[in-house]
Amino acid sequence: MKNSVLKFVHLFKHYYIGISFIGIAAFVIQEIPYIIMPLINPESNPIMNMQNEIKWIETAQGSFGMLSMFLLMLIVRDDVSAFPLATSREKVFFLLTILMIAINFVGWAFYYAGYQYGWLIVLSQFAVVPLYYLFFGLWKSNFLLAGAAVPFFLIHTINGVLNFVVKK
Repeated sequence: MKNSVLKFVHLFKHYYIGISFIGIAAFVIQEIPYIIMPLINPESNPIMNMQNEIKWIETAQGSFGMLSMFLLMLIVRDDVSAFPLATSREKVFFLLTILMIAINFVGWAFYYAGYQYGWLIVLSQFAVVPLYYLFFGLWKSNFLLAGAAVPFFLIHTINGVLNFVVKK
């Protein structure tokens, strides 16, 4: 099933600028905690009230985060099925993708319940989201996404540590 993408502009080899419907779905799934946040209206919300003191980290985090989202949803390959699980590699990276989003959702459940501890926030909200993108990229053989997710992981995690561990 290769029709889960629209291809517009050929970039190189099997890569195209297009629309990945499964990439859009993966992004929306990752955004669910933010989508439901107004309904929950947590009494304390340190993530949304975070003030970054080191502006270049904030800029780099935003840049690599946006690049990762762009590559997730708008870079497609014509040689990868919509839901590849044929090889052991595909199964491992798919399971790691699911594990990262599960850790993120559990972390948000703790966060919304008022358990807003520094390392818990860093590990379950800051570290796992770029890893979710990384493993999704490796699962779908989107190596551009995987490459962008690595610096996003490092910068996003460092930003979390600076704001929720060091600052405390």
